[in-house]
Amino acid sequence: MTKSKIAYLLIVAIISFAGGAKDGEIGPAGQKGADGVNGTNGTNGTNGTNGTNGTNGNANVHSQTFTVSNWYYNAPSLGVDITDFDITQAIVDNGLVMVYRSNGAGGWSALPYTVYPTTSYSSSYNFVHYLYGVTIWKTDSDLTQPLSPGTQTYKVIAIEAGPRLANPNLNWSNYEEVKACFNL
Repeated sequence: MTKSKIAYLLIVAIISFAGGAKDGEIGPAGQKGADGVNGTNGTNGTNGTNGTNGTNGNANVHSQTFTVSNWYYNAPSLGVDITDFDITQAIVDNGLVMVYRSNGAGGWSALPYTVYPTTSYSSSYNFVHYLYGVTIWKTDSDLTQPLSPGTQTYKVIAIEAGPRLANPNLNWSNYEEVKACFNL
């Protein structure tokens, strides 16, 4: 080839590479493509087992057990206060509050309750109830300061007017009868 042809091809090659495409502005976004095919659903898990039914109760009769030991002296008795928010104003006005003392062997004695350590001496347990609580009093027959009974366990049952009136023949002093009647 001649020198002039080589020079010409060289100039054409330089111009071709130097004058190539330049990056410009970004163009508009293209259209959204079609959704892909959904996958298959997984298998359902197994159902859990049903729980056991609870014991039937009575929403109008409330029972709580309290263990107390903080007796205080208020001549001639020892007293202990129990807070029980189940004793509402409606129960104070028209219901019934019963207190039972544990005998330590699974039995319960209704208050008022008297213990006779000897034939000539006794200790009585009584209570008063009021809005949101009861006070239990221990008084000895000689009206001197009683010895502390120590730790004692009591059940307080707050009964609204309806169940009280619906059970006129229930022996409220017998905890087992009350327990059976109201599924306590």
